[in-house]
Order: sequence, then structure tokens, then C-alpha cells
Amino acid sequence: MIKQEFLKKMQEKKYFQDHQKVLVAVSGGLDSMTLLQLLIDSQKELAIELAIAHVNHKQRPESDQEEKALVKIAEQLGVKIFTSSFSGNFSENAARQFRYDFFGKVMQEGHYTALVTAHHADDQAETVFMRLLRGSRLRHLSGMKAVQPFACGELIRPLITFHKSDFPDIEHFEDSSNFQNDYLRNRIRNLYLPDLEKENPQFKDSLRYLGKEIEDLADRFVSLDQRFRYRKCPSLSSANPSGSTFSIAELSRKLSWSESEQAAV
Repeated sequence: MIKQEFLKKMQEKKYFQDHQKVLVAVSGGLDSMTLLQLLIDSQKELAIELAIAHVNHKQRPESDQEEKALVKIAEQLGVKIFTSSFSGNFSENAARQFRYDFFGKVMQEGHYTALVTAHHADDQAETVFMRLLRGSRLRHLSGMKAVQPFACGELIRPLITFHKSDFPDIEHFEDSSNFQNDYLRNRIRNLYLPDLEKENPQFKDSLRYLGKEIEDLADRFVSLDQRFRYRKCPSLSSANPSGSTFSIAELSRKLSWSESEQAAV
């Protein structure tokens, strides 16, 4: 069922219409293995050439065996695989930066124009909730975009509207660290959201809808500002009851701030 729905969504959204060589980030977990299988199954219809990128974080005894298994799977599928091992002081942020630096390097050297990751709807809800907890401003409560610029091409998240419960139980590796609550995202996934879903079973969907509405609002303000700039109109201002004013240009600028810029304010 998910195979047909996935292909239909990809064709409707035209995510790959400008891409021939596609790099798939594969950790070996259920999410990325599902994504890889769906792309393999849809490769002909989407007219894409696939390759795998894998980072061995060297944090678990099983990591090396999993890397070897992925190399074997790639050989069986007939796709290239690029691997790298994390070095340095480990943290979530350092590991993420290492991964995306590696992915970008592979894209540039191999002439891949799209990086595809397995972020899904549950990840999206977790991201919105995590940013809310951290006090992010309005623009960055929007969560992750389905498509965004990255390296020499685009970062695409084809599963962003699919729930993990939609995924078939295919061959994959289980990362035991996902069940440890040392990191905020794990606590959100394992503790906070399950408790909140007892009050509202649709809570994760509500978070996603909130993020999408904020994204749409921000995009509209930015578009409105661009139209005024294009027409060479003066800054549009409106007085509120206290006598102060706001401008479309200023509001759209703040909505477009990066998360690091927001944190500095």
C-alpha cells in the first residue's frame, strides 16, 4: 500500500523532476531502510540513479558490523555506497554537522543534485515541539521543509507526510541508543509526547498542522514584502492602539531569521 501511495506523492509533488543522480542518507534504521526500498522500487518511474551515503558514528559495538552489512546490501542492489566514520568529540550537534558535511562533499564530488533523508511526520512533530520547548520564535516553529537548498542541489524529505506506523517491518538495524533518554529528542519521543497523547491522541498531528500553518504564514509575509519591494512601494506601516507601528519588511525579515539569529535576540 505505501509503495503506491509513495510513488503517487512523488509524482504529484515532482520532487525529482530536476534530478537524475540522487544520494540517499541511510543509517540502517527502519526509517532510512524503508526510504531506500521505496526509492529502489520507484527508481524506474522516477527516472533516477541512486547511491547510498552512510556515516558510522562509532558509538556502539554493532556499528562496524552494520556498516559492513549495508555495503553488502548496496552490492546486492547494484548501487554505489559512500561511507565515512565520525571522528572528534561526540555530541548530537557534532555528529549532525559531520554527517551533512560528508553528504555535501559526496554530492559535489559525485555530481549528485539531491540528498534524500528519511525524516517523517513523527519527526516533524518532535521538531516543532522541541523548538517550542527551546523558545524558538515564530518562524522556526514551522519545522522541516519537504524541499530546501543544500550543498550543490537540494535536500528532499519524501516521507515528511508519512507516519512511522505506515512503514512495513522490513530488514533493518535497531539502534539501542534511541531508547535512552540522555538527549532531548529522545525524551520528547519516549516520554513527553506519549504522555501528551493520553490527553489528545491527535497531539502529534496538531503539532504538524501548527508548523505547517506557521510556515504558510511566514511564506506569505515574505512574498508580500517581495511584491512591495518589486513595486518600489514605501514600507507599509500600520498603527496599533498603543501608537507604535509595524512594517511588512520588518515582520518578514524577523520571520526569516535563522534559528541562531533568533537565539541571539
